[in-house]
Amino acid sequence: MKTSFCMMGFGYTREVAERCIGLASQLGYDAIEFWKQYLDTADLDWTRQLCEQHGLTILQLCPYFDFSTSQDTCTESLREAEKFVGYARRLGAAWIRTYTLNTPNAEATDQQWERSVHALRQICDLGAAHGIAFPLETHQVLHHGPTLTDTSASTLRLLALVDRPNLHVALQTPLVGETPEYSAEQLGHVTVQVQAHNWTNGSATRWGKLTFLDSGDLDFANYIRILRSKGFDGYISIDHPNHHPWEETAAHEITYLRRLIAEL
Repeated sequence: MKTSFCMMGFGYTREVAERCIGLASQLGYDAIEFWKQYLDTADLDWTRQLCEQHGLTILQLCPYFDFSTSQDTCTESLREAEKFVGYARRLGAAWIRTYTLNTPNAEATDQQWERSVHALRQICDLGAAHGIAFPLETHQVLHHGPTLTDTSASTLRLLALVDRPNLHVALQTPLVGETPEYSAEQLGHVTVQVQAHNWTNGSATRWGKLTFLDSGDLDFANYIRILRSKGFDGYISIDHPNHHPWEETAAHEITYLRRLIAEL
């Protein structure tokens, strides 16, 4: 298993990127991830060169596709996917984070499922020519809209219907009506990235206040052990690091993850 740090939620300027890249490298992260809010105005060549100088893999780029809501949003998202494949090629990024948005699985019509499946096949085929994969983020209504991947069962259904070898799972828990442990049991074998979170004053199926991985209500170490037992051997990504000053979060979490990975 490896570690990744997300430039997410604490600024998207070149100055912030330079600080983030430098700190992630200094602390010993394996990789870094960049969001649309940065990439759309960034100097991509400068970004790639700086990451190479610091020995950081650019793991994933993160747009916001919406294939399910309407044909118009789907068409726009397909254009966005083409743009992000171009970004990924220039940056040498392996993955493009993928959503279906903005429809919960329980409310989706057959037409919305069909449109999303067709679109996901298109983007997977587009990326496959360049060795790019698409981790499909599992997501319920926590901070950015519902998706077709809001349960383990619906996520597995979508993977089966799309049937592309470069469509994987980026596991963000909890999902609707599921504990993280249950989701790990169901999805560990198709997961390439864990979007790592912990929280206090929530529940087994809902976030509360985000906090450090080793001090929340979730037994994070056990969660990772379950994933590992199901075959997970990908990246643990520090997502939403701004629950504390992001530099503090970055330092705390890599120390914990390095110890946890060594134990496993």
